Amino acid sequence: MGRPLIALGATALILLAACGDDGDGGTSSPPGDTATTAAATTDTVAVTDGVATTDSSATTDAAVTTQPTGVGLPAECVAPPVAVTAQRVGSSPLGSDVFGLIDAVAIPVPIVPNPDRALGADETKTLAATTDLLGYSLVFADEEITGPGSMFFQFEPSTADKLRGLVSIFPATGVPLAAGDVVVYGQASGLSIPLPTIGMDLVAFDQSTNTYRNEPTGQVAVLGITDDALCLDVDLTWKVNKPADNVLTIQGVFVGRLLDRSIVVILG
Repeated sequence: MGRPLIALGATALILLAACGDDGDGGTSSPPGDTATTAAATTDTVAVTDGVATTDSSATTDAAVTTQPTGVGLPAECVAPPVAVTAQRVGSSPLGSDVFGLIDAVAIPVPIVPNPDRALGADETKTLAATTDLLGYSLVFADEEITGPGSMFFQFEPSTADKLRGLVSIFPATGVPLAAGDVVVYGQASGLSIPLPTIGMDLVAFDQSTNTYRNEPTGQVAVLGITDDALCLDVDLTWKVNKPADNVLTIQGVFVGRLLDRSIVVILG
């Protein structure tokens, strides 16, 4: 079965969705009825049967400007610029095995178990703002990442020759991720909805996201999490379904400065 990452990583939304055949052996994953977004201020957005609704309050995310200091991280966690592997090999090559990573940000994604669907919007928002149970979407680029945003698709490349990459990790159990954890592909337990523990993508300015076949191989090791930064040792490979006959590999140590929690909440 193929698996897509939609819109440069509305990651939590697509991971909550049920798989459906797109007609060529891959799958499409439209937002389902289990994803809710909540902001740290007053904005709440709910996705029900693929339709998003919001109240009248607006949330403005802080600009992304501060580089991670590396304080509290292991020595191998070197802040950008660094060289990593971010490369799609095959009929539609993209990236490089010596990819010049200029910037990276890490978006915490709250996970709020709700097996009985008994939580209201206010309670969900409160739990999302305080829970220690978080996934992370690490967005990286070959240019500086600037401007507001709390979801991957808000960090699109600024020019035609630039790329965006994504590595997302979610805890396999109800225990928060911590330094020393190693994440492999699987399904998170303790939730009423399917939540894959790993996602990845690499796209260009004017290209659609990839659709993937079967499951990724490899692992992501959490080297460190501080109040300011996330450090991951990534070794992942995934066969690409669209564009056909390609393989994506992302490898290296990635340090991303930690942003505010995502407005997307995994509620399940």
